[in-house]
Amino acid sequence: MLFNSKIFVVFLVVVLSVYYFLSDRQKIWFLLLMSYVFYGFWDPTLCTLIMLSTVVDFGCGRQLGALSLEDRKTRGRPWLWLSLAVNLGLLGFFKYYDFFVEELVLAGNWLGLGLDSERYILDLILPVGISFYTFQTMAYTIDLYRGDIREPERDFARFALYVAFFPQLVAGPVERAPHLLPQFSRPFRLSRDMVREGVFMILLGFVKKVVIADRLARAIEPFYLEHAKDTIDAAVAMLLFTCQIYVDFSSYSDIAIGLGLLLGYNIRSNFNLPFVVPSIPERWRRWHISMSHCFRDYIFIPLGGSRKGVVRTQVNIMLVMFLSGLRHGASNNFVVWGLLNGSTMVGHKLLIRPLRFISTRTERFTVTRVGYYYLCCWVTFCTIASINIFFRCPDWDTAKSFVDAIFNRGLEPYVEFLKDPETLHSRLYDAFGWVWLVFAAHEAQRYLDLRTKILSSWRTWSVVCLAFFWWIVNFGISGPEFIYYQF
Repeated sequence: MLFNSKIFVVFLVVVLSVYYFLSDRQKIWFLLLMSYVFYGFWDPTLCTLIMLSTVVDFGCGRQLGALSLEDRKTRGRPWLWLSLAVNLGLLGFFKYYDFFVEELVLAGNWLGLGLDSERYILDLILPVGISFYTFQTMAYTIDLYRGDIREPERDFARFALYVAFFPQLVAGPVERAPHLLPQFSRPFRLSRDMVREGVFMILLGFVKKVVIADRLARAIEPFYLEHAKDTIDAAVAMLLFTCQIYVDFSSYSDIAIGLGLLLGYNIRSNFNLPFVVPSIPERWRRWHISMSHCFRDYIFIPLGGSRKGVVRTQVNIMLVMFLSGLRHGASNNFVVWGLLNGSTMVGHKLLIRPLRFISTRTERFTVTRVGYYYLCCWVTFCTIASINIFFRCPDWDTAKSFVDAIFNRGLEPYVEFLKDPETLHSRLYDAFGWVWLVFAAHEAQRYLDLRTKILSSWRTWSVVCLAFFWWIVNFGISGPEFIYYQF
């Protein structure tokens, strides 16, 4: 079920209308049932996969919890491996089987084996949100194994709700068990502040999705359906997509947080103003925070983190970003996307001293300090946008055509554009105004903390929410699905 659909509005009204009149125990079972209705709306058979992960990790957690903290690292290892095998097996089979078969067939044919890929390709449908709930269930088992969670969850309904909780099930945030699970055990409480913030976050998310992200999507979609021909159109479409993916993804997280608050639960923020940032590492610290923490805690740190020297640290960063790219999808585009992001992280580390030297020289005057800051922000944005070519383009050949159009035709197309900006495609020209709106809202929140000011006054909150509601009704809530639904 899509958040931005009329059926979800009906679904949410029904859920809230019943939920508030139930006892605490009934609330858990009711939310669990509604979460499976929400997830099974696409295809009821997909519920068997999430149930399998739930049963396996609940059982593995109980077995690990029966051991002392000292014994878990030895006697508990088979239960950890069972959890990893089932979850990664399901994820790998549905998400990567066809990709790796195609690559193996290509390698075999290069060696002269004459293989036919159609005999082995299964054309599997990727279950919605499988990356998110498998990471969430595996994180629970790993935390028990490492002793970060001392006692396992003994109530199956609460654990199943932790895995399938519908507000953040499909596209995150990825919730860690120590934060979300205890909330299902405490008595239900709902304050006016929670309702106020919840309604605001839901409306804000829908405005970002239907008013901005969907308009950007419609503007740039035609340019990615074919190979890039015009340099300026390709460059602007590239920049607009980086704006679109931020607004689209963060809007889902906003709605998820708002829904959680209306149900009496606190879901952690997934974004911390990552749109205008002066460096690549800073951007990744503020982007998709829940998943970044998973990669940090379960891959980067176990590999040695930054404790084993400069070279090993950079290798670890490259490996983590490679796996991050592969997590997004089974294609060469995502592999290259991950490796390029890793390369920029490593490159920034190598340039950190000269960058700090320049920064200290600009601190003396406000104009130079602000100018240098936003210059770094623009370079960072363009770098991320360039890498996102491989994220957005549907195939390798289209991505190559965008790279060629933008970077291999010299400066002449850009000089000609500066002389006559009206040559920009009207669809892209109109959409570019929304980028400035996102930028202005981003910086206003950074320096003025508008969200706190809005929530602190009932009058201001009412006016803003009414304006948001009018925008949503005016633009309509049906549109393209959220980008991260496919992951």
